[in-house]
Amino acid sequence: MNDPIGSTPRALTSKGEARRLRLLEAATQSLLEHGYAQTSIHRIVQQAGGSATTAYQLFGNKEGLLAAVLQHELDKMRATVFPDALPEQPVGAALHDLAVRLLTYAVQPKSAALYRLLVAECHRMPQLAASLQQSVDTQVHGPLEQCLRLACERGELKIDDLRQAALTLGNMIHGIAFHARLVGGYAGGPQADHLATCRYGVDMLLHAYGA
Repeated sequence: MNDPIGSTPRALTSKGEARRLRLLEAATQSLLEHGYAQTSIHRIVQQAGGSATTAYQLFGNKEGLLAAVLQHELDKMRATVFPDALPEQPVGAALHDLAVRLLTYAVQPKSAALYRLLVAECHRMPQLAASLQQSVDTQVHGPLEQCLRLACERGELKIDDLRQAALTLGNMIHGIAFHARLVGGYAGGPQADHLATCRYGVDMLLHAYGA
């Protein structure tokens, strides 16, 4: 099995972690402004400070840096979309809240730009694509599955395949965000018709699996 994308091989000091985060922010900005082909380690180090040697030690190469940028964004997404206490709420409120949070993240211009970057580059980097899928399973589908599992344990839902139910919900939101990604995202968040589709999809799942 592939390691999660952008995994850090060793623990860093607080100063080293701050340096790593500066490089990731500079890399994200460069990738979104100039694209993968026109982004270089040298350009990123010039913007973030430090040395190219440190950047190569942290990320290995430019593909490793792209992987680390994606993992960093997924980590931030999970912290925003899946607060720790949310799965403990009644399942109806929790799933509607999670779905809107995930959709709101997916349609933001930065999220849309990163998605388009992935579409453009991952077919040339099959190992990165596989690792990204593993990370999405961990950071998105895993928390959705956990929310459904807790609801089943409380007797609110009855689901024979929790993983498939979580994938169905995640893929539904991915599909709703498709148009936003085509046009570069919505700075103001999801449009009314997309929110309505999101609510309807969650209601269908709750109706289908209601105990």
